[in-house]
Amino acid sequence: MRFALILTDAQLLERFARQRDEAAFEALLHRHGPLVFGVCRRLLGDVHDTEDAFQATFLILACKAGSISRRALLGNWLYGVAYKVASRARKTAMRRRVCEIIDADLADIPNRLPPAESNLASLLHEELQRLPDKYRSPIVLCYLEGKTNEEAAHQLQWPVGTVKGRLNRARELLRGRLARRGLALSAGLLTAVLVPAASAAPAGLLDVTAKACLCFAASDAAAGGLASAQAVALTKGVLHTIFLSKLKLVAALVLSMAVLGGAGGIAYHTLAAEPARADEKDKKGGKAKEDKDAILGTWKVEKVEVDGMDGSDTEKGMELKGATLTFTADKIVAKAGEKSVEFTYKLDPSAKPKTIDLDNGGGKSWMSVYSLDGNTLKICSPHEPGGDRPAEVRTKEGSRSFMLVLKREAKDN
Repeated sequence: MRFALILTDAQLLERFARQRDEAAFEALLHRHGPLVFGVCRRLLGDVHDTEDAFQATFLILACKAGSISRRALLGNWLYGVAYKVASRARKTAMRRRVCEIIDADLADIPNRLPPAESNLASLLHEELQRLPDKYRSPIVLCYLEGKTNEEAAHQLQWPVGTVKGRLNRARELLRGRLARRGLALSAGLLTAVLVPAASAAPAGLLDVTAKACLCFAASDAAAGGLASAQAVALTKGVLHTIFLSKLKLVAALVLSMAVLGGAGGIAYHTLAAEPARADEKDKKGGKAKEDKDAILGTWKVEKVEVDGMDGSDTEKGMELKGATLTFTADKIVAKAGEKSVEFTYKLDPSAKPKTIDLDNGGGKSWMSVYSLDGNTLKICSPHEPGGDRPAEVRTKEGSRSFMLVLKREAKDN
């Protein structure tokens, strides 16, 4: 595996995804094994549960290798998967221990409960998962993978000063969020909890995991009998959750505001033609467009913000980005892939902030606010139809709102 020393994560992942290069996958396993094993160990404690979660994380990598978009930040992606797997394994282990405690001697119960350190790690990593990607990525690289600020800056393609600044901000956010949950940690203790996360996995575990993953990637659902039954069950459970999340996203997609399947076979291009005529009329008149005219046309989702966090680079955000909305005089056609849906809208540009209500016939409307500035349209909405209208065209922590930033698509000549 000498080439592992010179090839990047993106290059190794490409080799495995395209050619099923076994050496490339083994290189990734050895490179990121300490991160994954450390996170699983801190969240689970039990060595057997840790090894199951470790195997499941890399089984998922073997399955999803071809669909990872930001390959250069594979460590960040693996951290997210390891957290999901370990959290699922933790719940399973807790249920198992509760059953054991029922039949246990009362004096032995304290020895069967999860250690306080494990609970602290669980809360810390739960909050770390909720950080915007721009803060979580440097934490993963510098604390969980042990890279220097300079190495992280090179991988993220940021200035070193930006890495340092975002690390400081990430620590502040984590401490503040943990404090609200009753855990007041000093900066030193927070660092101490984070830093020991990386831990070398046993060599035997690495070897059997590599073989199991290659079998799993070759469509052997049982991973060739090399992975434990618990690891395979965890893998299938998390993959199913990811699949359901995508379905929910597509169902909420079309601006996250409409139920898919309610309007198939819409005359998309016919509706899209109307804005063009409105634009021509406006050009001849030479007047500044009112919002009801300026909003006409096709817009593309460029960014997703949820409760004050940038969600564009998350799995859900990547699904949302690229969806298009075509506005006509009284309707919107929202389209994602092969799916499309139609709903009505109502603008009130005199309100402060300006309001837009969207209705797909489901009985409740998304009471939203918007801003329109040239070729940029922002729509901020509550998470659910019928929810409170946002007070401003932006989101913040705890706002229970999301915002889409859309850019006008250029017309075909």
